[in-house]
Amino acid sequence: MRCAFSVVTAAVAMSLCPALACAQDDQPDINPAVLQRVEASFLTDEERQDLRVYHGLWTASDLDTPARQARAALTVGAIDHASLHDESVSVLDRAEGALRRGDLETCIELVAGQTSIRAIRLRAQSLADLGRFDEADAALDPLIGRMAEEKLDANQLVEGVRGLRLRTWMRGSARVDGTDYRQILSLLNKARDELDRLAWPVRLAEAELLYSRHNRAEAFQAAQEVLLLNPRCTDALFILGSLAVDGFDFERANAVADSMDVFAGGLNATSAGADAIRAKALLREREAHDAEAPLERLLGAYPSHRLGLALAAAAAAGAYDDERARDLLALSDDLSPGHPLAWYEVARVRSETRQYTQATEAFAEAIRRQPNWPAPHIDLGLMEMQSGQDGEALSALERAMSLDPFNARAANSLRLMNELASYDTIETEHFVIRYKPGVDQALALDMPPILEAIHERVCGNDLGGMDYEPTRKTTIELMPNHEWFAVRITGMPSIHTMAASTGPVIAMESPQFGPGFMVGPYDWPRVLQHEYTHTVSLERTRNRIPHWMTEAAAVYLEDAPRDANRWKLLAAVAARDAWFDLDEINIAFVRPEQPTDRNQAYAQGHWMYEFIVERWGGEAPLALMDQAAAGVEESEAFVEVLGLDRDAFVEAFIEFAEGQLQAVGMIRADGLSSIGDLIEPWTQEWADRGFEPSAEERLEVMQALLEDHPEHPDVLEGVIVSEVESNEGEPTEALIPILVRYAAIRTVDDLPHRLLARWYLTRDDPQQHAEAIPHLEWLDTRQTTSAAYAAELARQYVATGAFDQAIRHAERATQVAPFDANEREFAARVALLAKDYATAERHIVALTILEPDRTQHIKRLEAIRTMIENESGG
Repeated sequence: MRCAFSVVTAAVAMSLCPALACAQDDQPDINPAVLQRVEASFLTDEERQDLRVYHGLWTASDLDTPARQARAALTVGAIDHASLHDESVSVLDRAEGALRRGDLETCIELVAGQTSIRAIRLRAQSLADLGRFDEADAALDPLIGRMAEEKLDANQLVEGVRGLRLRTWMRGSARVDGTDYRQILSLLNKARDELDRLAWPVRLAEAELLYSRHNRAEAFQAAQEVLLLNPRCTDALFILGSLAVDGFDFERANAVADSMDVFAGGLNATSAGADAIRAKALLREREAHDAEAPLERLLGAYPSHRLGLALAAAAAAGAYDDERARDLLALSDDLSPGHPLAWYEVARVRSETRQYTQATEAFAEAIRRQPNWPAPHIDLGLMEMQSGQDGEALSALERAMSLDPFNARAANSLRLMNELASYDTIETEHFVIRYKPGVDQALALDMPPILEAIHERVCGNDLGGMDYEPTRKTTIELMPNHEWFAVRITGMPSIHTMAASTGPVIAMESPQFGPGFMVGPYDWPRVLQHEYTHTVSLERTRNRIPHWMTEAAAVYLEDAPRDANRWKLLAAVAARDAWFDLDEINIAFVRPEQPTDRNQAYAQGHWMYEFIVERWGGEAPLALMDQAAAGVEESEAFVEVLGLDRDAFVEAFIEFAEGQLQAVGMIRADGLSSIGDLIEPWTQEWADRGFEPSAEERLEVMQALLEDHPEHPDVLEGVIVSEVESNEGEPTEALIPILVRYAAIRTVDDLPHRLLARWYLTRDDPQQHAEAIPHLEWLDTRQTTSAAYAAELARQYVATGAFDQAIRHAERATQVAPFDANEREFAARVALLAKDYATAERHIVALTILEPDRTQHIKRLEAIRTMIENESGG
């Protein structure tokens, strides 16, 4: 079986044919048994036509009656097609179209007097969608009895299952062990395995059931199988699109929406489902304003569409337009008094945009209206977890599990809550540190003073500081491995791979190396300083800060220089004149078109923030944040604070950035020839002879160019690379002055510093080793995932007797690699040499945690505590 999205692709190609028709030999992937059924020799022409329509394989000539057109229209989501208003068409198909359009009273009128199971389901669903839950529940009573008494075919059984699911939604599970769910699933299994294996509505009902239980993998598989039985089924595509949105795969979600549009467009209709998927995707991307366009199309075509209205209210809430959100909620209530859908969608968006107080109120209202619906309980629980309200989270999740014991999302979240409840805590003035008992305690004990220093920097009013303190303590959750970290941050877009801020809570993966860890050692203080900046800036701006600016502020407050790779990326952007404008940069974070877009967004955003600070002062970004908090659009805020509109700002930034790139040697100064032009005579000669030059030949050319262009950075780099390559990867003594010159001209490249450090550290004369120190310092300030430079610096400073510097770098080595016993032991020795007994004690305590079976650590700890006692005169 091919992937469902290959089926979708084939279906799109098929749907490009006029009138949603295609030749039989252009069929997409489909279950061979379906083709055998349709091509059976005993069928009459009419029976074969009906089967082709049923399985989504029709041609233009098959749609020759209003009845067949109506069935095709329902399949592709053309819910306002003329055939669905034709009185010659089955009243149930017309009622189905009315239900999907939101014409609920019409649906009820059409099925009046009808007694089929489908009619019962349509009437009950319409009453429920109107908020008339008691009437809907009563309307289902005949369905329950008939399902028990009558022999039903597969499609009738599906209708019955939909009725049972509706009753469960309204009443809650009749049994606390989830037997209702198992019974529904067994009915669908019976319909598939015993009644009709090719009945695609059975697999669709399974996909809907599994999706409602957050069983993503099996829902995806079931929706795939629907498309193998009916490749034009847009209800299956809607599930696949929703799964893509849930997984932040917005490109795929929009591709699915395009497929749905093409199908509906073949019958000259607008796909409500396609625009709903687009709106959901944009809301998940936090682009609420952009979600208005698909929702206007949806509601323009179907003004009573309940999901469309709910998403429109959510979009208003996501855009912080509270008045419009209230109006749309009131409109939803006018149409469906007491229904929870609009409140639920508003609550979800408010939660994702961290409007936690208003989200709590909206979830509570959705729950009040339909207390047996698990979804708002689950999302409320997840939000309370993100906002650090553990008691409220546990209560909501336990209630969700009592309503739906088979809900995978609720079960995983409750499992996480129980895991967190077993953690130990350390509390400081501004933080609560949670960690799993065991080795993570070694890191947790290091955290308090570092976190408080981070707070002072981020919240202070020194240059770049937020000049704002959060109203509550921030919780740092040290997750013991990647699996638990992944569970903790499920549902969060645009995160670092090792840590994420949800506002009052920052989760981080333990910086360990080995199985179960995705990242390994990393500079956790720098990462937490970044994430804490998010916590502070989002609270200061009431979560209204533009995406690029919250990331830019966080990178700026890492207080670390730009590394060589980021400089090279920015130089490449300048060379292509591919700078983002202020709309494109926000999109690049969540919907990158190129592999480098997200990295460029971080790098360019940081540089724009730095430009604002340099040009307008440290108060300017804070003033922009305050404007955002007040609801002022970015376009107005830039003019008010910077005196430039957004386009003029970007132009000024580009001039600034390209000037800096030239100053650090990353782009050529005016009048300087490119390296390509300089070596063109040789490259042409090499091309003519048909094989690549040797390293020695390239070195000879570069040395010749260096005589005429001694300050050209690309020529200097070419000489260095060629020389090192010719010398088996090692620098030579003759290269040292060239490396020094190159480092002075291209001041941001790590190449000369790496080679110079290596050169000096490998000399036989120990006196020369100290000459590596400035290069190691340069490299270490830009290193985030290795303790090697810091550890070597500590060793070199010990050798020179500079113990204060040695302690500083030994400390940094243990910060990047806090679980490395060797680094801890060396840091303790350095501290002892400097007579810093408290620091030595802390590292020896860490060693007793990391290596509890080594008795020598206990003895050392006793000895150091004796020294501390003696020093204090105890």
